[in-house]
Amino acid sequence: MKLLRAIAFAVTMFVLAPPPASAQISPSAGWSCEFANSPTDCGFYLQAAASSRATITSPGRDGSTAAELTTQPGDSNLFGSGTAERADVDLGTSASYCNQGQDEWWAHSLMFPSSYIVPPSGAVWNWGVVFDFHHTGPTGQPNFQIASLPTGLEFWVSGGPTVVNGPTDPGFHRTAIGPVTKNVWYDFMYHVKWSSGSDGFFQAWLNGQQLMNYSGATLYVGQSCYLKLANYHTPLGVAIPVIHSRVVRGTTQAQVQLPSSPGPTVPVPNVVGQMQAAATSAIIGAGLTLGAVTLQSSSTVAAGSVISENPAAGTSVASASAVSLVVSSGGGTSSSAGGAMSSGGGGGGAFDYFTLAALLSSLIGGLWRARMIPPSPMLPRSPR
Repeated sequence: MKLLRAIAFAVTMFVLAPPPASAQISPSAGWSCEFANSPTDCGFYLQAAASSRATITSPGRDGSTAAELTTQPGDSNLFGSGTAERADVDLGTSASYCNQGQDEWWAHSLMFPSSYIVPPSGAVWNWGVVFDFHHTGPTGQPNFQIASLPTGLEFWVSGGPTVVNGPTDPGFHRTAIGPVTKNVWYDFMYHVKWSSGSDGFFQAWLNGQQLMNYSGATLYVGQSCYLKLANYHTPLGVAIPVIHSRVVRGTTQAQVQLPSSPGPTVPVPNVVGQMQAAATSAIIGAGLTLGAVTLQSSSTVAAGSVISENPAAGTSVASASAVSLVVSSGGGTSSSAGGAMSSGGGGGGAFDYFTLAALLSSLIGGLWRARMIPPSPMLPRSPR
């Protein structure tokens, strides 16, 4: 009897114990999944025609396993897909993520295997979705998704007081990623603040390079969202596979990024000629920080305008790196105060205004001029 109890206790502990963390995932990460046993590990639920549509494949991004989601012809009218075909896993809503005001870091990896078909161009507009944070409402576009189109991959963000249904609706933003390349890992990383207001943001990196720095609504008013690893597309008449691996959520970049990969980089914006307050806003809006600010007399550059910056505009630097400025004093002597400004004529005066403006800009952030892409004829039906 004692032996049976010991065996039962051991089995219970084995079942309830969480899977060991990968060496490539920080132990301080808030949540992660590498699909060690099943595509429905870690609380994921399958949305597919049959359980055989989701299988374990090897190798994973940084371990031995990954989840492969495959659609077959006719896998339509599933979980609100309409005529589109679907094989998704969804994590469901939770108080721990994807809610108003929450600031999160995410990372995930995906691969397009050899048999993946890029949606072709033609008389019918074909599309696919391979990842999304789906809103909780019954209609409209997800708050974030990776779309696979005939022209390549794109990030789509939707949010605000009005539910987005089409690319011309208020609250819709898109950024190009690039063409589909098969049999390579796409390592995505995100820093997002979920908000239905203007204080939201969504920053996205691919393989360490920042591709999107969006500021604006990332939720719909009164709604939250939930994670979906997706394979959702217009019918193409053949089986379509997508592989997902290493999904991680944390509160810092270090908790989610691949240790073997370089940290994310961002380009230094060109702020030469701008007033210091505007330059500071542009620097912070690019995901960087303001470094030392040095005054230098100039007979050609107006007082308070930026003469030069270091690193130079266009240089790729690590996220949150400092950018130093040389600002015109309009005459007088040069000085350096490690980010503070002082007058060469004694007493600060007008230059205290620039310092105050810079500090205020640091608090409120900056504006990002997003590159807009011509809209597609339509958007896919909401992938519930």
